[in-house]
Amino acid sequence: MSSGLIDLITRGVLMAKNAARKMRTVQVQLFADDLRDDVEHFEPYGFTSEAKTGAEVLAASLAGDREHTIAFCITDRRYRPTGLKDGEVCVFDDLGRKVYFSRSGIVVEGKDSPVTVKSSGSVTIDAPETTVTGKLIVNGDIHGKAQIYDSKGRMQSIRDTYNGHTHNGGVSPDQKM
Repeated sequence: MSSGLIDLITRGVLMAKNAARKMRTVQVQLFADDLRDDVEHFEPYGFTSEAKTGAEVLAASLAGDREHTIAFCITDRRYRPTGLKDGEVCVFDDLGRKVYFSRSGIVVEGKDSPVTVKSSGSVTIDAPETTVTGKLIVNGDIHGKAQIYDSKGRMQSIRDTYNGHTHNGGVSPDQKM
């Protein structure tokens, strides 16, 4: 084989990075004596990440020329979740936060970090049932098109009791609930 083909793909270690550019560049240690600066890191469209120093890099030297090296895959086994089943996907970071597309459902795990959904439009949850396990804080109005229940009964029962009560045998309230 020609030396150009042998040198085409190399494994290395991420030493530094510059994310200020539209195309991130990295410094990669390919061999003990081959430290490459300003290596462009190609990422799939719509996905980006900021790998930690010490991550592993697969680099390609175009036409076997080390002066034209690109990084096409950066991974970090130190933080990679294990135990996924065939076909499952997990987006993760070094803090253990992840979005896990498991066979039994989608799990968003923020660990000790808040999870925020932002939208300038509306957000719809289309599900037969939604469970909130912690305290629910709502800063705006709550509008319902069906019954509202709590541990003691339904809101309509409170309205019925209020609307049907009288004061000392007199009339019921002027304003219905």
